[in-house]
Amino acid sequence: MAQCKNDSPISPLMSSTIPIRVLFFASAREAAGGIASTSIEVEAEGANTKALRTTLAALYPRLASLVLDEENVTLALNEEYVPVGEVWTLNAGDTVALIPPISGG
Repeated sequence: MAQCKNDSPISPLMSSTIPIRVLFFASAREAAGGIASTSIEVEAEGANTKALRTTLAALYPRLASLVLDEENVTLALNEEYVPVGEVWTLNAGDTVALIPPISGG
């Protein structure tokens, strides 16, 4: 159960947001200003991978063109790739990695 600042227990249903940890790799890290990871609060109602992409685009405008295009950035939710075209539900404490395409030879 979540805790208020005064350490009194609160019901998770009372909270309107949930914490999500976001990991940035390669060009996504560069577009997010060089940060490797952050924790953000997302609206609990309708919390899913599509909504997270929109939230991240708003928080990091330079990341928008990457994160809004599923072909440019793959999401991994709790170390499991989210297939293109699928929308997965997010839960409090989830970790989402932004993984751009890897190229090289």
